[in-house]
Amino acid sequence: MKDVDLRRLRYFVVLAEILHFGRAAELLHISQPGLSAEIRRLERQLGVALFSRTPRTALTHEGETLLPEAEAVLASADRFASASAVLASGQAGVVTIGSTATVLEQGLLDAISALAEELPDLRVIVEELSSAESFTALREGRVDFACGNAPADGPDVTSTRLTAAPFALVVPTQPTAALRPVGSTAGTASSPQRLADCAGLPFAVFRRSASPRLHDTVRALCGEVGFTPALTYRTRTWRSALDAVAAGLCVSLAPLSVARAREGDDPRVRIAQVVDSDLRVESWISTRTGATSQLSDRIEQAVVDAFR
Repeated sequence: MKDVDLRRLRYFVVLAEILHFGRAAELLHISQPGLSAEIRRLERQLGVALFSRTPRTALTHEGETLLPEAEAVLASADRFASASAVLASGQAGVVTIGSTATVLEQGLLDAISALAEELPDLRVIVEELSSAESFTALREGRVDFACGNAPADGPDVTSTRLTAAPFALVVPTQPTAALRPVGSTAGTASSPQRLADCAGLPFAVFRRSASPRLHDTVRALCGEVGFTPALTYRTRTWRSALDAVAAGLCVSLAPLSVARAREGDDPRVRIAQVVDSDLRVESWISTRTGATSQLSDRIEQAVVDAFR
């Protein structure tokens, strides 16, 4: 049997409700002979009579049996059309974002929260990855957006900078004996007030394998004030780095927004200095070139707005 025409099924359902060819034809905006012809074509296709015509129009046993099935098919088709319209309008769908913890903390989570309020039919999946892992996942089609501390390279991706924030020197409020120049046992441990005072002190910093740009930027910031940092605690996240600071073991350079959030929640750490430098921590969002839609455009704009 050939695929059943949805239009004929709709004719069948309307006629079954009214049981009058003339009034059904008027409701369907079709001539009465045209409706009769379409119903007969449907009956021939199905191999059963749906209606008896005399003495008045009535459903046959077969028609009564098939009517709920036809209604279910039409309802499903209507849901399909509605879902397609919502998708086309950029109001629904499933989107996967690969992001570093830094970008999540700096504003991406706020953007996702705002999108959940604006687009309740949108489902956002977040994969916490390093910048390099996010870029790889983007190119392989495993994520729709990659958010990290650098733009993705290559003609196959398009990147937009979200922010360029200063670094802050984060120190413990209660330093332990570990917070002395590396190799020194003399003196009383105390928290430095300026980055220039941190020469020789143990530092918590991103592992270079986790984020080459952040690792190198921290080293460069220390170099600007005349020393190479003693990289004692090498972590994959700012949270881990600041946990070490909170324990009184070291100091760290962190994005100002991350440092402020931790200072507000944890009395064991404080911001000693906002570093005045052209070297900043950047956040970027990248997409595959050409892979745009109304939905992806709205999501990207919401993320950009969250970082303003």
